Amino acid sequence: METAFFLLSALALVSSQKIPRLKLLRTDYPGLKFERAENHSVLFHDEGCTKAYIGGRGVVYLLTISDSSVSHHKILFNVDEKASKTCKARYPAAQDDCDNYIRVIQRINSTTIIICGTNAESPKCWFLNKESKVLQSNLGQPVSGDRIAPALPSQPAVTMAIEGEMYSALSQDRSVFQRSYGQKKLVKTEEKWLGRAEFISMALLPEKDKSIEEIYVFYNEVNRTIELDKEPIKARLGRVCKVDEGGKNFLVDFWTTFLKARLICGNPSDFQYFNKLKDTFVLAGDSESRGTMFGIFTNIWGSTAVCAYSMDRIKHVFATSKLKGYQNPLTGSRPGKCVPQATTNALPRNVLTVIKDHPEIEENIYPEGNHPLYVLPPDQTYTRVIADRVWDFSNNPHTVLFLGTDKGKIHKVLYSKGQAGILAELSPFFKAAPVSTMALDSSPGHLYVGTTFEVIRMPLADCEQYGDTCRKCVLARDPYCGWDSTNRRCSAISQGGNDTNSNLPQNLDPQNLTVCEKPAARLSQENVKVVSVDRAGYIYLPCPVRSQHASYTWWRDGSNQYPCIVEGDSCVLRFNKDTPMHDGVFRCSTTEDGVEEEITAYKLVVHSSSGIPRLFLPAVAATFLLVITFVCM
Repeated sequence: METAFFLLSALALVSSQKIPRLKLLRTDYPGLKFERAENHSVLFHDEGCTKAYIGGRGVVYLLTISDSSVSHHKILFNVDEKASKTCKARYPAAQDDCDNYIRVIQRINSTTIIICGTNAESPKCWFLNKESKVLQSNLGQPVSGDRIAPALPSQPAVTMAIEGEMYSALSQDRSVFQRSYGQKKLVKTEEKWLGRAEFISMALLPEKDKSIEEIYVFYNEVNRTIELDKEPIKARLGRVCKVDEGGKNFLVDFWTTFLKARLICGNPSDFQYFNKLKDTFVLAGDSESRGTMFGIFTNIWGSTAVCAYSMDRIKHVFATSKLKGYQNPLTGSRPGKCVPQATTNALPRNVLTVIKDHPEIEENIYPEGNHPLYVLPPDQTYTRVIADRVWDFSNNPHTVLFLGTDKGKIHKVLYSKGQAGILAELSPFFKAAPVSTMALDSSPGHLYVGTTFEVIRMPLADCEQYGDTCRKCVLARDPYCGWDSTNRRCSAISQGGNDTNSNLPQNLDPQNLTVCEKPAARLSQENVKVVSVDRAGYIYLPCPVRSQHASYTWWRDGSNQYPCIVEGDSCVLRFNKDTPMHDGVFRCSTTEDGVEEEITAYKLVVHSSSGIPRLFLPAVAATFLLVITFVCM
């Protein structure tokens, strides 16, 4: 039997819409609840694997989730007794810090994972093999824990493993970004290149020619010219060439290609800027581009913005900008240019001197469109971001962002042609807490999300939450989902291309809802609820609010229009001296994308007799648990 899927395109997104269209609650996702709060957890997950590794206080939780079962077991990493005693003697008021907080979990190769912890201010690393056996070394190769893990659990640290090499960025008294483990030479930044950096994330920019691949590190830096910028923090990105192994006779133990730039997120038209970086994610590109970097930024007023940056533009700026403070012409080999390893070792001293003394480029990095995608209301803050590329039936790509909030929500955002719209706010946790970890598993369609109290796995699609009608499914604008007209349900669209549904038609006209049956102009008579009330009584008529982007209107007998006051999940019709009660049929309708649909209807019968008791309805009654009895016609 042929099944037809229909999807409404997101090309009509309105970037000014800063509120989620839908608010969806579901807390039955598979996962793990911690026995105690894990305030400094880290999450690692291999793409396409059913296992996730969560680092906690003295433990790594190995969480396994399949289609039929959920299981977990603990791998203990106890603190060294000697290190613990020394730490407690030094910090009697901070005993909790004198434990082993696992802060780094990375895969070194197909059989080995490296795990590093604070170990009571004496960072230490272990190796975990494919049998989950803990080893002290990897094929006899030693590892220095203080190069990879922070000394304290509260100190930010960023790590990444590339082709068996570990790269780490530690935010301590002396901030450092370095190659910290592997077969290649271990090199690092000079102390003066970084000003009390707070590292956020790291990313590799792949190239067909691996000799020109670059590693980017994103961080905040203390502003040394605060009187000019009026902001104590600057957001920055630094980059090095992956083949860099330091100089031969100069900068011997340091990067010879390190450059840094300022990252700008703001709106020049209203002079509103967001200078502190919270999190980033680089979505890999395709044959036409190197991808996009998405960043969460905040300002000193507590507002949060999301900005998007072209990685092609970033690479171009680093390759062409003047160096800040360097006035002489750049002749010969350009400082910081990626060249084969043998050439890097042979760079002349005058080139290395320039990059040693002038690592910052003059040109700033601006977001696409020179403004944020959107700015959140002051009462909301994002903590984490991840992005995924979704392909429709016509092989057109769509970008979806998943942003974690400080209240344990997930915002699902569609990004298209420079505009962004919040499709839904998801509430997946039992206990509200800031989202602290996220990991994407794109091929099977999963998102791992963690807080201080739990880690869950949720589907990227989860289409059934959008409703059981074609219109509800299509208006969701979710590129993961489409309307299955045969089984009459909102279903996930195959991303693999092997599904029998993967080549069926799809409607991409943002204003065309003819793929769905036109909603009835009026509810049927049996769905009109009869309400009897004393004229001296007091009553609210509730209308459930589903889409926050729709408009809602009350009508009486098809002509008189009444105000609709949205309170929580209900749009309430209040009767008072300005809106007196009258007999008649009151209908609540919604309009979205030019399509009107009636949601609910009541036939109000008003009695003048005082024999009928006074009646009251709750102000928010979207569930229709009313305190009066309805008589259905």
